[in-house]
Amino acid sequence: MADNFIKHILMVESLKKSSHEAPKTAKQIQGEVERRWKEFFPNEPANKPMSLLTIHRQVKAIRASGLYQIKNHEDNKRGYYNAEHVLSTAEAAILSAAVYQMASLTVDEKNKILARLKSATDTDGSSIIYSFERQIRLEGKPNGRHQPSLPKIKSICRAIVEGKTINFYLRQDSVVNDGQNVIASPEFIIRKDNELYLVASVDGSQKDFKIALMSNIEIREEGFQSEKRFSLKRHLSGSVEGTPLIDLKLSFPESFIENVVERFGLNQIIGLAPNGRVEGGENQFRVTIRIGENEGLYRWLRQHCNKVKVTCPDGVRDNLKEQLSKALDRL
Repeated sequence: MADNFIKHILMVESLKKSSHEAPKTAKQIQGEVERRWKEFFPNEPANKPMSLLTIHRQVKAIRASGLYQIKNHEDNKRGYYNAEHVLSTAEAAILSAAVYQMASLTVDEKNKILARLKSATDTDGSSIIYSFERQIRLEGKPNGRHQPSLPKIKSICRAIVEGKTINFYLRQDSVVNDGQNVIASPEFIIRKDNELYLVASVDGSQKDFKIALMSNIEIREEGFQSEKRFSLKRHLSGSVEGTPLIDLKLSFPESFIENVVERFGLNQIIGLAPNGRVEGGENQFRVTIRIGENEGLYRWLRQHCNKVKVTCPDGVRDNLKEQLSKALDRL
């Protein structure tokens, strides 16, 4: 009885990893069940193989139960497939790449998310996800810079859904901000520069808070009304309604082009070309970006001041110098 129960679980596991593009015949399921059995119980051979007739009967029972949407492929020779997959192979690849690059997540959190994605995709998608898991293992565990982010994101999401304000402590930024207690109305969780941020309203203005620097998050009883006119697209582009746009001019090495395009998007870049100089053995480029001046822009410029030079306008150059000077004074 125990053998049959475990074989049934292994059969369900095999079916869950099938898809319309990669269906499985009863013979294939039988082989996978036997292989998995040997992996789990190398010293305990099964009493007898799971018969093909039993597999067909079990599939019929699973389908009748409604637990899984196991369907017959239109080409009957190709067997069965799981019609419940949430993610296609392409979707799994895109999400895995995003998770892998998330600087805000710990290694353990990345592996946990990738494991969840792997259970919600097809065989090809699982193979793609495995390649990212392997890359994380090869790189090893870096020194932790911050607390795990997933528990904090869970609390923030609950507050957003319930329409409640939150209270949290924002640790000192390594550049300019002092540690402080903040009461905010949470709106969105977004990704910028491979970091996770909370977009929230504080005293009537929208601000971004790096989740890695947030701690002691508490949901307050006080509710709030979400700003219906708030545009996430405009916020991500750095263009705030009523804020005049400037033509920001930067210079940087050729190897940094991808970072610039990822941060500002092609819709904001109005000119990109070599500037004719070579520094450190690398061609230098210049770019002109039409953007609203905001804290998110200065945060990015501070983070990449070793690569990016602001050539125009002078006001942005002066503000950036002042912010970096304050950072140096703290050292």
